[in-house]
Amino acid sequence: MTQLTNPATHNHPNFVRAEAAFDAGRLGDYGPTFDMLAEEIILENGPGAGPWHIARGKEDMALMLIEFSAALGNTFRQDGRCAYADDRVIINLIHETGKAPDGDEFDNLAVYVGRLRPDGQIDRMWTVDLDTEHCEEFWRRNHGQPSKDFG
Repeated sequence: MTQLTNPATHNHPNFVRAEAAFDAGRLGDYGPTFDMLAEEIILENGPGAGPWHIARGKEDMALMLIEFSAALGNTFRQDGRCAYADDRVIINLIHETGKAPDGDEFDNLAVYVGRLRPDGQIDRMWTVDLDTEHCEEFWRRNHGQPSKDFG
């Protein structure tokens, strides 16, 4: 078991980085978020992502996000807050919304856990969808069409 060596506070540099990335994202600038990611990041999504389950690498993750957003008529939005951060992990609570082209609403609250390398880059991320049943039903009604297997 890893021992925590630097207790998390709202002043922890990784907490501050995560909040700054959310602030920039609200203004349409996703650069700070992608700057935090290692080139070889692995993202494992819960059922909220429909058929876009696993991305391997930054380019794969970018493609996944573009396709996912397109499946929601480019209305996909995330409004998040950092809940915890220390030298090893960043945990965010993110409200995700959007609409399918026919107007069907997507609404999910997700927990994102990002594991940090010693250099501060996120090399692994997992999502947990708190509105799992809604997400599963949404994707039963709205079949996403990924360009590749994100499984």
